[in-house]
Amino acid sequence: MAKIIPIDVIKGISGKYGKDSDTYFATNSSSNKIRIAKLAHPYKGPATDKQLAQQEKFTARQAAATAWLNANKPGTTNGEKGTSAYQYAQRLKRQFSLSNINQVLYRYMDDKNVITLPEDKGI
Repeated sequence: MAKIIPIDVIKGISGKYGKDSDTYFATNSSSNKIRIAKLAHPYKGPATDKQLAQQEKFTARQAAATAWLNANKPGTTNGEKGTSAYQYAQRLKRQFSLSNINQVLYRYMDDKNVITLPEDKGI
């Protein structure tokens, strides 16, 4: 497994440092800070079955979160603030000090990628 060693903090950029580089940029969208990370001993072989399964799981979870957001986010259909479920998810995001609403959705997503937010008790 690759070990990530933090190098520096830079604002306003993200991605891979160079085409054949093992240095990457990871963005924190809430703080707008980016960490530069260098992989020590990166794996260069083909993806394992476990890695492929994890990629498929992530793709399915991301698709479910995107569909939920598209159905509930602010816009012409849902109004200026979005649906009440979207507003509640935003409150949960603030309550848990999460950096984005997707983290709330993943927290309340089951094994079948169904998002069920807890009962809104007016937090």
